[in-house]
Amino acid sequence: MTSRTEGTDRTVVTTDQQARRLLAEAIGEAHRNGRPDLAARLEGEARELSSGPFQVLVAGEFKKGKSSLVNGLVGVPVCGTDPTGFTTVPVLVGHAATARAGLVTSVDAEGTIPVDPREVAGYSTSGVDGAGRRLAAIEVGLPRTLLSTGLTLVDSPGIGGGFASAQASAAMRAVSLADAVLVVTDASQEFTAAEVEFLRHVIETCPSTLCVLTKTDLYLDWRRILEINRRHLATAGLSVEIVPVSARLRELALDSGDAELNAESGFPVLVERLRSRLAGSRASASGRAVAVVADTLGQIAHTLSAGGRGEGRRRAELARQKAVQLAAPTARWMNLVNDRFADVNARTRNELQDRMLRLEQEAVARVNALDPLREWDEFVPWLYQRTNEELTDCHHRILAAMEELAADVANAFADESGEILRAPRPGLVGASASVRLGTPTTKAAGRIEVGMQAARGWSLSSSVITTLLITTLHPALWVLLPITATFGTVFAVKSVRDQKTARMEQSRREGVAAVVNYLRQQHSFAAGAGAELIRTCQIRLRDYYLDRATELRETTERSYCAATSATPPPPGELSRVRTLLDSANSVADRSGFPRRRHP
Repeated sequence: MTSRTEGTDRTVVTTDQQARRLLAEAIGEAHRNGRPDLAARLEGEARELSSGPFQVLVAGEFKKGKSSLVNGLVGVPVCGTDPTGFTTVPVLVGHAATARAGLVTSVDAEGTIPVDPREVAGYSTSGVDGAGRRLAAIEVGLPRTLLSTGLTLVDSPGIGGGFASAQASAAMRAVSLADAVLVVTDASQEFTAAEVEFLRHVIETCPSTLCVLTKTDLYLDWRRILEINRRHLATAGLSVEIVPVSARLRELALDSGDAELNAESGFPVLVERLRSRLAGSRASASGRAVAVVADTLGQIAHTLSAGGRGEGRRRAELARQKAVQLAAPTARWMNLVNDRFADVNARTRNELQDRMLRLEQEAVARVNALDPLREWDEFVPWLYQRTNEELTDCHHRILAAMEELAADVANAFADESGEILRAPRPGLVGASASVRLGTPTTKAAGRIEVGMQAARGWSLSSSVITTLLITTLHPALWVLLPITATFGTVFAVKSVRDQKTARMEQSRREGVAAVVNYLRQQHSFAAGAGAELIRTCQIRLRDYYLDRATELRETTERSYCAATSATPPPPGELSRVRTLLDSANSVADRSGFPRRRHP
């Protein structure tokens, strides 16, 4: 087992190093041949490879040590750990050259409100800024080596009651867009059934999941709890590692520089696990980067091969015309984007409406069959769980539809563009994998990296996923069943025998009204979030392929000029580019990406 793991690590490092070398050389070729557009694309891939966002969502029940865990990982008390309070807004901790923090008051905000990083803990528990405005999130940048490669920790608000809680559907939407998830529990007791059920849903959505057992310094029998939890997971058929840690020992170790105490805290093991998952993500990014290198070098080689060949003028003219048509609104791939996205949007809206209507009928029937005074506390978790199941499944269906549509658009674009440079379709399909609409190897099949808002611009929020996580975890969107607090007043009046039936009917009417109101609020939010997700996917996919079409148009223009010129390319120029293209194809073969043929 060890040798296999070590061999895999060597392969990852080798692929990563080769990808970086190829990117550097390809960027040089692009600049030498006057293609700043191709160079910019390659430089973007290089940035993605070195420090592309890798979101780690920290989730779990209230007061289990999530914030202390984040603090222990970054080595400073940035997240609030008030013994009587709890995190009320998501805190996103990423890398920055100097420590900084900002408050996000709205998912549509243009920027953040700068604050002292030392004040973040207070804001994270209060949930409001100095003016009393409710916060959507808090963004923190720290100069930490662990974060320098793009890793971002997301300290999320707790959920009460696992998957049968009001916050679970928002948490699951965030899980579906995370690169990895840390599900936190503590050593005070063994897993509850709700925790195991929530963990099952998390693993199904994001297989790159770890469970963290916190507070091992407070409970002497934490090893017994650890073994019991492992048995619970085995019984449930869940294969997930549990890493025991102590944030208190970690703090003492960092303050004193005690390496043995640090090892005892368990944090070095957790850091190694996170880095291993990040390395796997970078391996996937390496393959995509090599595919982009092959695509850009193919375009450069095409222009060089056309130089001094006057007989290719007619062919170059046809290629130029096709490139113009590829970027036109009438292009087949463009029509596919418009038509299919409209179809997905309508189908998703109708499916959500049907699901919520059936759930409303089911819930109303239950309310009319129970005694709200005695059974309401059991009914509320049932309704939360059923709502979470329906909304989570709808969300996954949207992502699966987007992935399928992205693949179809990639194929349509390749079909139309393949003849322009007389390159085989796989070359462009491989290149299209660089758009963040594919499925990274660290995620479950059927999920894609998309966001609902544009990034705000600074390094921590460079990923659209960051904004989507803020959106899905916004506490204002956690709709609670409003009647929960109402029944105490309704039933405070003493019932008498002759009023029992009337009061029962009254309480049921109150219950039905509360259920309908709750479900319609959830439906409204889910419909808006789904439509915005689909719209942003459409924009990102369209813009990505429009950029590729613009590149091809520039390539055909240059090829036409070269074909009509009697001046051949500089000696050895084409040979050098083709040699580099061969190297990229060789790495692409090992990475499982298609080859790009010589023009």
